[in-house]
Amino acid sequence: MIDRILLLAIFIFIGIPLSLLSIFYSLNYSGLCFAKMRYLSDEEKLRIVFDYRNREDKLPIYVGRRIKFYQHIKYASFDKYIKENSNCCYINHGEAYKITQSLFIKNSSFLYRITGLGFRDLIVINFKVRYLDENGNQRVQETRFGNTLRNCGRPLSIPFYKDP
Repeated sequence: MIDRILLLAIFIFIGIPLSLLSIFYSLNYSGLCFAKMRYLSDEEKLRIVFDYRNREDKLPIYVGRRIKFYQHIKYASFDKYIKENSNCCYINHGEAYKITQSLFIKNSSFLYRITGLGFRDLIVINFKVRYLDENGNQRVQETRFGNTLRNCGRPLSIPFYKDP
């Protein structure tokens, strides 16, 4: 017969730590930001990606079939951009993103997700890039950007190709 004290010791030293680790990793997998002890809202995710794109000095512009990088004219704020372009952004949550994830990001895996280094959502912004062309004229071109965020909001870019 197994000693009850031995069972209790096994439970205390193996069962409880494994339970706590599984809770921790499942919360990481679900997207909880432990630094803030909460999930990021959809608006926060959109703001982070917008700010990430808006602070870049040069953005890609399609000229014919080629991509050129122009100095873009930055927007004052996310709120002003959303007022002008209310249908610019969307978030592709979870399941539908698995297809995109496997196409663009090969090193993303279950282990990345449970450690918080992976990502769950694809944030897509149809960003109207304002820039000055070679003649100094202001131009606007809509470019689609895809980003994923780690649990606490660190962005990672995903390339999109211009729709035909």
